[in-house]
Amino acid sequence: MTMKIHFFFTALLLMTFAHAATASPDDKDVALVLKTAGKVELNKQGRSTWFSAKRGHRMNSGEVVRTGPNSIAALVFTDDKSLLKVRSNSNVTIEGKREEKSIVKRIQLTFGEIWAKVTKQNTRMRIESPSGVATVKGTEFNCLVADDNFFVFCQEGLMELANQAGTMLLGANEMARMTRGSPPERLDGNPEDIFNLDDDEGGRNIEIEFEDADGNKKKMIIDFE
Repeated sequence: MTMKIHFFFTALLLMTFAHAATASPDDKDVALVLKTAGKVELNKQGRSTWFSAKRGHRMNSGEVVRTGPNSIAALVFTDDKSLLKVRSNSNVTIEGKREEKSIVKRIQLTFGEIWAKVTKQNTRMRIESPSGVATVKGTEFNCLVADDNFFVFCQEGLMELANQAGTMLLGANEMARMTRGSPPERLDGNPEDIFNLDDDEGGRNIEIEFEDADGNKKKMIIDFE
């Protein structure tokens, strides 16, 4: 899959969106929903009700994404265009805090699978699970939480894995597993036996408008070829 991401400023008026009342300015608009398929629901921090996710929804820090069978949610972070897919039967909390021009990203993967591509080398993303933590920088990767196991596949770049029992560096095309009480262990074998590596974007074009941290109106066009 080749992705071409183009940004340009527009002179359109600012659009208004509903935000969680408890969110501070640094916690707002950390990500946008690019695409949903199947059953995708969101839960705002501090609320007990779920609502259907729609394309273009602006996510504040603390919102939870859950997907049903044969479902997917595609998100983009508003600071650096890092991409995140939440695959079927997953539960993910998106946390972000703005620091200067970037967003400090924390992804809590309770169960299920994600794919992500961190697009800038100076941007870090932290994936947290019950069994350990993966820290990534400028990397494409998959993570899966199932049966108290945290599986990680680094497609490109470098990742650091850590839990209370130890740490490990994971390079390109390498897999590892973390479980509670045991240090990270490298795995052999075919990643397709563990992870969903299908290209499911279907050649679609997505256009989204959003406001950056400086209040400038931007338009994002993402072409999946």
